[in-house]
Amino acid sequence: MRYDLVFEGGGARGVIFIGALYELQARNHQVGRLVGTSAGAIIATLVAAGYSPGELATAVARKQGGASLMRGFLGEPPPFSRDEIQQSATRAFFRDVDLPMVPGFVEKRLDDAMSAALLRFPVHRNLMAFVERGGWYAADAFMIWLTDLLNTGYFKRQPRRFGTQTLAQFHAATGTDLSVIVADTTAARLRVLSHRTAPHCPVVWAVRMSMNLPFLWDDVVWQGDWGTYLGGSLEGHIMVDGGLLSGFPIELLVSNEPYVRALIGAHSGDSVLGLLIDESLPVPGNVPAPTAPVGGLNLAHLRAVQRLTRMVNTMTSARDKMVIEAFEPMVARLPAKGYGTLEFDMTDARREALIECGRSALRAWFDRPRPADVQPEGAPVPPDALHHANRVAARLLMP
Repeated sequence: MRYDLVFEGGGARGVIFIGALYELQARNHQVGRLVGTSAGAIIATLVAAGYSPGELATAVARKQGGASLMRGFLGEPPPFSRDEIQQSATRAFFRDVDLPMVPGFVEKRLDDAMSAALLRFPVHRNLMAFVERGGWYAADAFMIWLTDLLNTGYFKRQPRRFGTQTLAQFHAATGTDLSVIVADTTAARLRVLSHRTAPHCPVVWAVRMSMNLPFLWDDVVWQGDWGTYLGGSLEGHIMVDGGLLSGFPIELLVSNEPYVRALIGAHSGDSVLGLLIDESLPVPGNVPAPTAPVGGLNLAHLRAVQRLTRMVNTMTSARDKMVIEAFEPMVARLPAKGYGTLEFDMTDARREALIECGRSALRAWFDRPRPADVQPEGAPVPPDALHHANRVAARLLMP
């Protein structure tokens, strides 16, 4: 059977999708359209690039100096240029503090020296990056990791050379229909990035935008040479994690509305399958996580960000919950209780337990008993579910 797949966002927990892909492979199922948000966008892109479950498992297990390469996703901010420092909020703060009895030219030199000195401390570099660039961490290591994977190994017996390709070039080279979900905070709109909508956007930057959790990583601003979106300019727009508006956009694959089809493509599978990370379900054989935070101070441990994260999760999960309930027969729940969104330093034992859980969860989904009145996989979508998909998709996508 051929499935159109949607991968939910979930940060580091997205490795569970590898187990689900193992089960699809074991049953000789094929994939059609691929839609992903955040971590789901990463997996969907690598599947589109021809990565097998085994190759994906090797990719997420990569190490450097005994530590997981994925730990570097929470990277130190790059140095600030002189112009950035001069135009920063920190420099403005010192500028606004008037020191009595101190000549202006001396005060300016003192302000410059204090601004530069503060940047020598890692925590202040993170704080300044948070204020000036929109994120506590830099994602440079992630970009290197993804680009390297898209240029490693073989696709249909030819070396992979996808790391610098645009979405249009990637589609032409792979023949796979990939859509990456992004939230445009400038226009307050959901964007579906694909070879149809944003042909000149680089693949790696499309994924980088989709996984850009607000306030965690520095802002991604749409560049002029990335071309247009549906013929309109997005230059200067700030793009963040698609999960801000829809972490599980299964309705886009189900809908038969012409406008939605124009964005997401026509049905190419026998059925739609949504892979959902369910943090309320326990992981069998789960290994306890280390108690120490990654890299010292972790943004996720700051109370303000914890509150903000809960608020965003509440807003997005409420919408996604309604969608999940409407399309429950098409949704496979993959347990991830106890695993952190930012657990990029996951131990080998925890990662392997999560991957195996993904495999066993999808196996149970395929083998589940079905009442006589429940349609088997591949059957047409019931009219009421289709109507709901059209309504929700239209609200997300229509201008």
